[in-house]
Amino acid sequence: MDQKHYLSGAVGPFIDERPLLTHANIKPYVIAILLHRGGVTFGEILACLTPHCAKVDLEVGTWDGVENYQIEDHSRLEVLVEEVLGEMVSVGILRYNEEQDLWVLSVGENRKNLPKIINWVSALGAQLPHHVLLDMSQDEITRTQKANAKNRISA
Repeated sequence: MDQKHYLSGAVGPFIDERPLLTHANIKPYVIAILLHRGGVTFGEILACLTPHCAKVDLEVGTWDGVENYQIEDHSRLEVLVEEVLGEMVSVGILRYNEEQDLWVLSVGENRKNLPKIINWVSALGAQLPHHVLLDMSQDEITRTQKANAKNRISA
């Protein structure tokens, strides 16, 4: 094969240009790491996505020419990852752990995020993270203890 038509193994042969990243391209990487470990660092997401980025996604301090805003000290990739993580925190599916600088998957109040997490698990053939299972079992234990305490008081 002619060397000018070959790109790295992550992309494959005969692809001239890598497409620009969007929020929709970033979310699957975040979700996959969350289901594997339950939490994700900013650097892990960047490391996963970097081999698949267009050159403009990785340049720091340049006009990106796509979103019509100036990126001064971040790459377009970093800005998009920050936006995706912020969006996921705002809807409650993630919470930020400042001590460990880690975004952690959250089932939310009254397990409101559990259906979405189960959909992700089903779609990917994955498993629930251990901390989610522990949260669910702890809630069940607490609920059972309260029910048993009420039964003892009423008896």
